[in-house]
Amino acid sequence: MKTIKNANLKGKKAILRVDFNVPLLAGKITDDSRIKESLPTIQYLLEKGASVIIISHLGRPEGKKVSALSLRPTAKRLEKLLGKKVEFIPEVTGAKSRERAQKLKPGEVIMLENLRFTPYEELGDPEFAKKLAELGNIFVQEAFSNAHRSHASMLAITKYLPSYAGLHFEEEYKELSKILDEPKKPFIFVAGGKKIGTKIDILRGIIEKADIVLLGGGMANTFLVAEGHEIGKSFYEEDYVSDAESIIRDAYDKGVEVLFPSDVVTAKNVSESAKTEEKDVQQVDGSDIIVDIGPKTISKYAQPIKFAGTIFWNGPVGIAEYAKFSNGTKALAEMIAGDERVSVIGGGDTIAALESLKIDKNEFTYVSSSGGAMMEFISGAKMPVIEALK
Repeated sequence: MKTIKNANLKGKKAILRVDFNVPLLAGKITDDSRIKESLPTIQYLLEKGASVIIISHLGRPEGKKVSALSLRPTAKRLEKLLGKKVEFIPEVTGAKSRERAQKLKPGEVIMLENLRFTPYEELGDPEFAKKLAELGNIFVQEAFSNAHRSHASMLAITKYLPSYAGLHFEEEYKELSKILDEPKKPFIFVAGGKKIGTKIDILRGIIEKADIVLLGGGMANTFLVAEGHEIGKSFYEEDYVSDAESIIRDAYDKGVEVLFPSDVVTAKNVSESAKTEEKDVQQVDGSDIIVDIGPKTISKYAQPIKFAGTIFWNGPVGIAEYAKFSNGTKALAEMIAGDERVSVIGGGDTIAALESLKIDKNEFTYVSSSGGAMMEFISGAKMPVIEALK
């Protein structure tokens, strides 16, 4: 893989694709981990005599300008962390950005507005990528967490500029490759988070590698419906119930054990003041919302975790942003942390949960800010964004 260590950077205008898709609450950043991950690459580029044009997405504005999803707050936070001025340009490929990029001097840093304020980014439009490329003369890929997306700023842009991996991108690739070449057995995959829809093909690939899959979160609800359980008012994806059924069958055929919650924590509403109740999955009624896995499930999941050689974990197993719905996520984190097993934690929501629960990230073998990209990588899928850097 070509990295910035192989590039002549002096005098170059480096377009740096980062993933600053950070969580925001009332316009304030609640977790700046992804911004911090980019610092070594930005500092390296500047030290080697380059200027930096930072591009990123934030949220899902659906191709429209949404003021609440502006990257301005991330530019301010980066400026503070970097200890250097970061000029924010409130557009992407307009006259202002072109003019400012043209005048950019070595050592200067600018950040452009949210790439997804135009529909052309997610469409992978080559003309939009070309306009982006015209702002600089080399491209640096640092957004491993978005590497499963063939968007304009991720893939098409590499056709117009010499392209290199950034330091964090290279680290993610090397660490995940190293762990996956010969994973210690048994190989356990913990699949949490809200949605299954974006992860169907990835789950199918993971079944080819994992020995046991442990399910939690909103994803587990779709599987529970596939198994014929009542889940009340809980979130699930109706369009993917048949896919969940086929994954269960495929896993059975391959001798892979898929474990579901046997008991859950329920509430009538999702709030910190909500009253909770522990129920076996057979007891969930039409007015219940599943907010966490229950104590019996935690005990059931503890057995394979105890004997695991390698654990990959993506996604909280409850609505962990609420403290009273985070007991399952906390229990699993404490079981997985430490010991001699290989433990890889991935995804922004998972990392945010660990931080809010005061779980030391150093207790895990590797913590990746990538969620879907990490899952796709470990499923063995070929990723065009990575291939473009080889």
